[in-house]
Amino acid sequence: MKKSLLIVPLLLLAACATQVKTAPAPDAAMSQRSGVKMETLQRGHTVYLSQCGRCHQHIMPADVTKSDWHVVVPGMAWNAGISAADEKALAAYLTAAAH
Repeated sequence: MKKSLLIVPLLLLAACATQVKTAPAPDAAMSQRSGVKMETLQRGHTVYLSQCGRCHQHIMPADVTKSDWHVVVPGMAWNAGISAADEKALAAYLTAAAH
């Protein structure tokens, strides 16, 4: 009896858990749509995964407009000490993935 009483709250907790979002991995369609080379998109995705979550929670590319990414990325890249080449790749990835 006691075990069945514990199962109900656990099931309710599981039902309320938020689904974890993941940023889209670069693919051929993203590259073609954006006109950005796959190599650049992959580099930007790697920078996104390795650097952007160091200071704050990852923000999904589609949650910010393309024009806003162009404003946000330079400041964040400077704060994080990201190289100019990585900043450029990151911006390319975020704007391509924001589609």
